[in-house]
Amino acid sequence: MKYLEDFAPGQVFRFHSEPMSKEAIIAFAEEWDPQRLHTDEDYATTVHGGLIASGFQTMLEVFRPVMAEMMVDVANIGGMGFDNLRWLRPVRPNERLDVELTVNAVTPSRSKPDRGVLHYTLSAKNPEGEVVFSTDTPVMIQRKQNDTD
Repeated sequence: MKYLEDFAPGQVFRFHSEPMSKEAIIAFAEEWDPQRLHTDEDYATTVHGGLIASGFQTMLEVFRPVMAEMMVDVANIGGMGFDNLRWLRPVRPNERLDVELTVNAVTPSRSKPDRGVLHYTLSAKNPEGEVVFSTDTPVMIQRKQNDTD
């Protein structure tokens, strides 16, 4: 298990998302974001040169490997939100994204000594190396128990 003290500013963790198929993009959009640019390939082609994923689906796919490969082994108390959430470029069917988590700050709580805040930037790049998504994310993490406690 990783605790707050196991992180340091400047650490970088890398992951990869699974590509989203055209069918998965359309199915997600039909349920959660039924705009034509996500459900109608002909319309999306006139506006964006082809079908594009919903930003919400992109965000979930970017977070999926972070949660499955890293956060399951972190003493996570809970997320605190998203700052500077940006969808910078469209994500297209069958694009695998390179995901990077960069630790910005590790701040022990002054009022609750058993925890603190891990602040990180999460970004994803498409196969051309262009940033398609980024957000700054604070998350509350348990601190290691001190033997003198």
